[in-house]
Amino acid sequence: MIHPIQRIPQVVIEEVRVSKAILGCDNFIFWLYQGGDSPFKDADGNLNISKVLEVMNACACHGVTSLDLSPPLVEAFRRLQSETDEEITGIGALQEWICENFTINGVSLKKCCEEIKATICSKLPSKHLQYLTQSPFKSLFIPNNTAQPLTQSQIDSIKMKTDFFKSRLELYQKLNVKLVQFGGGTADWLAALGRIDLLDHLSKLISNRGFHSLLVCHWASMVLPIAEKELEVAGYIVPINKQGGLITLYDALNVIKNVEKPIIAMKPLAKGSLAYDLEGAFTFIFKKVKATAIMVGVSSETEANQTFSTIAKVLSK
Repeated sequence: MIHPIQRIPQVVIEEVRVSKAILGCDNFIFWLYQGGDSPFKDADGNLNISKVLEVMNACACHGVTSLDLSPPLVEAFRRLQSETDEEITGIGALQEWICENFTINGVSLKKCCEEIKATICSKLPSKHLQYLTQSPFKSLFIPNNTAQPLTQSQIDSIKMKTDFFKSRLELYQKLNVKLVQFGGGTADWLAALGRIDLLDHLSKLISNRGFHSLLVCHWASMVLPIAEKELEVAGYIVPINKQGGLITLYDALNVIKNVEKPIIAMKPLAKGSLAYDLEGAFTFIFKKVKATAIMVGVSSETEANQTFSTIAKVLSK
């Protein structure tokens, strides 16, 4: 059995206890959707569950009792639960790596992504466009030079395929998951296109099945004010770190400070560029941003030790 060598404080989100450090699991599975190599790919090209579990166990030893859960990780999640006396909370992921379940006239948003980006950029002030071209999230918003904006008729035709989301919710019900995250890059696009009604429909689908929802978005300064007015969610998961936030760090911080619901900060190390100063990066999140919790990924037992011992140190101050 796993015996924690330290404790990380917990918070309660809609009656669900969540550790203030949440294991982000993109490091384990990104290659399943984007290709490439990974230390978590076995010799047959499949996800190495035992390797994933080793890292998850190390995180649990350091007091991490919550993790970002998606279908490829269900076996590792179940085994982790069986190997510890601690209650392990999975935050079920509904957001897609590739947006195929929202469509424009029957064509997936994935295949219309350049036109969507062109539409969003056509509405932005030049100073915001300049910032986005230098942002680590520019691939979400900056189109190629030949892309044409969508017509209003095309925007109005956007629909959601509910079967994908219902199927995932059924899986999470079987796992007794209570918190579900949804949105991602799709949330940024739909909010910017004026189709927040689709996110509202999805959040109600989630709540009608007994879950509490967390909206994931990248463009905090644009999406959060709209979501606060239009959506019934339990909180938000947004990328923010010392190097930036969308559209600017100043904009993101100003919006976040006015949100009363829980904020979970993701990408706190700016894809590793802040790893040289873990304490400074995590102090910024908890003391400056005043985030409720932090979601951070690790790829080894050594990284788990360094990352979560530092978070515990910051939270103890």
